[in-house]
Amino acid sequence: MAKQNLQANVLLIGMAKQNALLIGMARRLVALIALVTLRGVAALQRPRRPASLHRLRRGAGPTHAWSNQDLTTDNAGCEPIPDDDYVKQYQRDPALWPVEFFVIVYRRRRGAAPEALVRRSANGTSKWGLGSGFPATRWAPSSSAPPRGYERSGVSFDARNFPQFRSAEPWSYDKIDVRADAFDGEDPELREFARWIRRGLRARFAEEEGDAAGSRDESDWDASLRRAVKRVLDEDNSVAAIQGSLRMSGLFARDRAGNRYAPLHALVPVEFVESARIYAMFPQMPDPLPPPSATAEELREEMESRAARMAASGRDPHADEHGRVYTHISTPNVSNTILGVYMTLDATGLRFVDDRVPAFDLFGTAEVEREWVSLEDLKVLKGGVISAEDPKPTFISGFVVRQLVEDGVIDVRGDVR
Repeated sequence: MAKQNLQANVLLIGMAKQNALLIGMARRLVALIALVTLRGVAALQRPRRPASLHRLRRGAGPTHAWSNQDLTTDNAGCEPIPDDDYVKQYQRDPALWPVEFFVIVYRRRRGAAPEALVRRSANGTSKWGLGSGFPATRWAPSSSAPPRGYERSGVSFDARNFPQFRSAEPWSYDKIDVRADAFDGEDPELREFARWIRRGLRARFAEEEGDAAGSRDESDWDASLRRAVKRVLDEDNSVAAIQGSLRMSGLFARDRAGNRYAPLHALVPVEFVESARIYAMFPQMPDPLPPPSATAEELREEMESRAARMAASGRDPHADEHGRVYTHISTPNVSNTILGVYMTLDATGLRFVDDRVPAFDLFGTAEVEREWVSLEDLKVLKGGVISAEDPKPTFISGFVVRQLVEDGVIDVRGDVR
């Protein structure tokens, strides 16, 4: 009897493995069908951008360069990264990563440098920002209630995990996720557009995950970033995060006559899907880290005096002691170490109802001024090549946009229609 039970268990295990394999194959097939459907719709609605875009070289001897660095790998000549480092904790548990969606809008100009649609930074960390970042999941002080449109996820993190923590009084952060119903009843058409983008991103990342299985072409770091973002996209509330980013961009807001600034019918989700790139953003944080009880005046004074204090202490303003390059200057918001999902729209030739496209805060309804600023003024380009200047004080996303230009995702030398 025992032998028969053992044989039966072996048979059941074999059947379970086979079923799991079939389910995995079915999921990949559904993902591929979704992606093919998106690409088919794109081909019918709007001509595809050329597959091979113009890549731009870097200027000679860049003094300030960045690439999508592995934040868990030691750098020669620098202090080794400890095992309890917070980024290493994020990598071990993807639920800890803050994830944010962005929309980058740019255009080429005849006889002038390409431009990006940006807004003036409101927090004093730099002059310009994209103004379209919408967190799907992020940290918030445990002592505060979640802001509008968010709810606690049940995950918490001790502030003592961050290297800038110097306080005698500990505090903690709760992970908060955007609610799936955050934009219920608001702009159903834009919500459907966001839903198609989400389907396409899930399909694309599932396809890439399958292609990378057993391949040595992709690093463990890059694979871990995709898994963390895919985990977020697998949740229904990711539609709200994508819609929030589209909404903040101001592109699809309506003017007083009821017309959208950018025609939604002229765009297809696959353009956002195929341009999407995942980057791990690693900020220059205040040291020491101010507590959640810090006043607005104290935070303003910290920001204004930080450069002088770093110079006096010998702190490197461009990298930490482990050699990890800072991508931007940050407020005390620990969620600024994020996985950013950057979706790009080439607006060259796109007819806007009004060239003065507005911006919106997270859930705000008041229009904020947005401007077209040249990539030269944003320190992305200089003299037609990748700039070697430090973009951090000028443009929060300067390093990211440089990388997108260098990789040809942002095509600065294409046709001017």
